[in-house]
Amino acid sequence: MYRYLPLLGFLFLTVVCTPVLGNSYSFISKMGGVFPSSNTALVMSWRSESEQFSKLNEQLDKDFLKWGLSKKMVKNIFYRSHQQLFFKYRQFSLAQDTFSTGAYDCVSGSLVLAGLLDYYGFDYVIRETTYHVFLEVKVGNDPIFLEVTDPIVGFISDREEQKAYIEKYKRGENVSNQWTYYTKPKNAEPTIIYRTINLKNLIGLQYFNQAIKNYNDKNDLVAYQFSVTALKIYDAERIREFSDFLKQNLLLSASR
Repeated sequence: MYRYLPLLGFLFLTVVCTPVLGNSYSFISKMGGVFPSSNTALVMSWRSESEQFSKLNEQLDKDFLKWGLSKKMVKNIFYRSHQQLFFKYRQFSLAQDTFSTGAYDCVSGSLVLAGLLDYYGFDYVIRETTYHVFLEVKVGNDPIFLEVTDPIVGFISDREEQKAYIEKYKRGENVSNQWTYYTKPKNAEPTIIYRTINLKNLIGLQYFNQAIKNYNDKNDLVAYQFSVTALKIYDAERIREFSDFLKQNLLLSASR
């Protein structure tokens, strides 16, 4: 019994404390510890963190004076971000990675775009699908989809293209799996997810990604810690399921 106490103590600490895992995970306090109280707080924090983002924001400020809440402005946010911030796709990247190295994925890239849309006052929603995230912006009566992982044609304004795009994710067909962490039985039907989430939930998905990345890297303790933080921010079934899975794995390892 006594040999389990250190692990059980760690699990308890994880539940009651927000983890601080050193400089490499400083995004915890910057992005997840305190959520913006207004639509400017997140962007202001990014400006202080990244000179490159600050330059982009200043350029977009000038664009906004000219174009306002228009389709052209949304296009500028999307393509200028790719020109100045989003340089290479890398799975499990954080917004912090985007600012420092130009790496991004669907979660971190969408988070940056959502922060900018929020800052300029656009009407938008964040769509979470089974293995992906994208944005939908409403300008007047015209919806615009922003697929951040496609820098060439990821600005989708054509209605027929939008319809085909949505159906692909609603069916869960031919979609690469960003969030693979353990294998379900072969005959198990996949759970199809297609729902609207908010900016806070999207930050939670960054923690979820880090939990999966650390699990894949065989850092089970750190993975569990991230999963608990993700669950506090975004109480989603798959995050809860993964956190329970990690907890059971840790307890089983300790009992051997």
